[in-house]
Amino acid sequence: MNEYNALFEDENDIIAGSPRKRYWDICGQVETDKVQNEFDKVMDKISAMEQMLIEEYGEQGIDSIVAKYIDENFERIEMHKKNLYLEYAAKLIFAQND
Repeated sequence: MNEYNALFEDENDIIAGSPRKRYWDICGQVETDKVQNEFDKVMDKISAMEQMLIEEYGEQGIDSIVAKYIDENFERIEMHKKNLYLEYAAKLIFAQND
């Protein structure tokens, strides 16, 4: 996974807003087909990770396990989420129509 920590030293000057805002700005500028294709890839990844958690912990309680992990690792999760927004924004920009 790429690290974009240097970009967060001064979010407003370097990337003109938060990674979340930039992602949604880019999303509004990209062709709908590209956005849908890239979102489908994200859903594939989420689905696979969810299935892996179900195999490890069972289907019951996955939401509470994930929520607890987020609570216990909030800062780490927030930084990683920023990295993901930037990564997926780049994928939208450079995506090819499938």
